[in-house]
Amino acid sequence: RGQIEGMESNRSGARIVKAKAPLSEMFGYVTALRTITSGRATSTMSFSHYEQVSPSIARQVLTEVKGRVDLIK
Repeated sequence: RGQIEGMESNRSGARIVKAKAPLSEMFGYVTALRTITSGRATSTMSFSHYEQVSPSIARQVLTEVKGRVDLIK
């Protein structure tokens, strides 16, 4: 459900990927990114906007979030 908006390189040759993705899809992203880059990558995240989702995706997100909350208790 994410969308890549662009890629560029900085002066040191690092690649910068700009994308938008639902917060619910970002859980575990930093761990995966560091794993596939042997710990060399960094990431930043900032709020962009709210967006309406279909009822089926809403149910899926709520089920996943409820599971995470139950793990904390």
